[in-house]
Amino acid sequence: MTGEETINTVEIAKGQFDEGRYSECLTTLNSMKTSTALNIKQVQLNIILCTYLKKGSEHDLEWLLENLYSVEGKISYISLLQMNKESEEEEIDEVEKAVLLYNIALVHFQTKNFDKAVVILEKLFKLIEPLEEGLVYKICFLLVECYLSTYQTEGAAIVVYYLDKQMSAKSAESEIHKARMHQYKTRLFAQQKCLKACKREIKNVLSVSGTTASSLFLKSEFEYLRNNFKKSCKLLNSAPKTCPSKEHIPTLYYNNFGCMHFKMKKYNLGVLYLSQALEANTKAVKAAPQGCNSTMYSINHHYQILYNYGIVLLHAGQPKAAFNCLSQAATVYSRNPRLWLRIAECAIGVVKQSQEIEQIQNCKSSTVKAIVGSGIYRKTILNTNFQNHPKKCSAGLLSEDPTPSLTYAALCLNNALELLPPSNSGGPVNISALPAAPLKDVSKLRASILCNQAYVWLGLGDPLQALKPAQELFSLTSAPVNLRLLGSVYAAEALILLNRNNEATNCLAPEFVGAIINSTNCQNKTYEDDASSTGSSPIPGKVPANQETTVQDVHNIIILNSVALYCMKRDLNRAKRILAQHLSTLNDMEVPAQATMLLVYIELRQGNTEAALSILKQQQINLQLPTSTT
Repeated sequence: MTGEETINTVEIAKGQFDEGRYSECLTTLNSMKTSTALNIKQVQLNIILCTYLKKGSEHDLEWLLENLYSVEGKISYISLLQMNKESEEEEIDEVEKAVLLYNIALVHFQTKNFDKAVVILEKLFKLIEPLEEGLVYKICFLLVECYLSTYQTEGAAIVVYYLDKQMSAKSAESEIHKARMHQYKTRLFAQQKCLKACKREIKNVLSVSGTTASSLFLKSEFEYLRNNFKKSCKLLNSAPKTCPSKEHIPTLYYNNFGCMHFKMKKYNLGVLYLSQALEANTKAVKAAPQGCNSTMYSINHHYQILYNYGIVLLHAGQPKAAFNCLSQAATVYSRNPRLWLRIAECAIGVVKQSQEIEQIQNCKSSTVKAIVGSGIYRKTILNTNFQNHPKKCSAGLLSEDPTPSLTYAALCLNNALELLPPSNSGGPVNISALPAAPLKDVSKLRASILCNQAYVWLGLGDPLQALKPAQELFSLTSAPVNLRLLGSVYAAEALILLNRNNEATNCLAPEFVGAIINSTNCQNKTYEDDASSTGSSPIPGKVPANQETTVQDVHNIIILNSVALYCMKRDLNRAKRILAQHLSTLNDMEVPAQATMLLVYIELRQGNTEAALSILKQQQINLQLPTSTT
């Protein structure tokens, strides 16, 4: 084949490829194998791509990736034989492989292996100057997409700045990508929470692209960040139902609606919309061409939606369903410490619900278990099953099918703590929490993990294991007040079970508790939990409705535990005085069952049987016992 014939054949093959006639293109490429005027490795690359893309192909992305790496290895081996180990020749080798490396990175992106794609694209970005303009834009846009998908805003900002400089030349290629550039800027500013700059870029997107689905979804996200949920919902409803990109609009629509209703604390509506998002995603994946076409990979947001769905279910009071969703999400987002904490909370919630059901079935009142006999033989049997500690679970920690138990919760909390940097490490923190934004401050997350660890180990009947996280928690000055107070409660309970009553008294002493509450380093705040939203911004998670009430509740528990401790030390007069002083601050409906039983116990120990019976008669309503008390 002569040089002129080769050029004509290359042009024919390119035209066939651009028109999607992959089978014809494959035939043309096979005829070019014998040509000495062509780079045979480039021909092989194009043959692999056409084989993958042609209609009826049974090859998947794994086959494509394996063959692309095979070609890349052959090129590297040939280059190694020819090079003199000089850095310039290494760079030339990378430039020659640019198209191949870009395709490998694209496959990693399609399969959501963003880290691997970033490594390849960053290498290409350093050698981008000699490349042709079209390839430069493809590499940069894919790199920005990878950065934004993993919330690496600093890297995205560098590439966006470079693209801005490139587009200032106003070439034909730059004009084509103008709208796309404004969309990337909008997403970047949204992740950086730069709302003024984001608003400016949204105007540019609308002026260039018009009211497309992408532009309206971006504007909806902007209103979401401003907590203007009504307008955000209105924009989503007005968006077209189709999109020029391969994204499936119903999936994104229902997911984002679920996120917004969660933010508005309408958890049941959030559950409804996210269940519809899962159904829409499943339908879209089934409808996508199977095999060679990568559409089903790009539109599949199954695990991101599962993550959101699990978080919303947990807040809606459905820990069992939430546990199933989040456990599946953990197979993909196993490096997210907050996800492991949420799975542990689901397991604890399931155990607690089963305890409450059992308690309701076993007795009608939280104070009186039963009344037997009649007349002078009438007896009141008191309920002793206040803190129904669960039995140790025998389920395997590493079982393929995890079960929501306290044993499994202990493993999840261990995983969460291992993924955090040491508490004394210092310096800036940037912990990956995909599919949500990275964690910049882990002190509050660490406090919540320690609090749950202490609770779980106490529930499993191991006070020695519970003591360490409890002590670390109340010593953590950056933790919220309510969690530090719970740390002192759990530490006291563990010490009592270890027969170290004097140390337990110190943990519940008014001076110690007051020092925690009045500590200047303790911010009376809780942290936020993020769930990802496909096409929208992360959503906040578990935040108590009233933080002051939460601190007061914990303080009440500490007082009751102090009374119980003095009862154990046989100092009944002091216990009765503290309890009477505490009850004087509560109305009848706020008196917990434990307070009633403590008062009955003290009266009985002092021989005041009539007074004890009188107290029980006044407390005939079924009052709930506060959780996590001694």
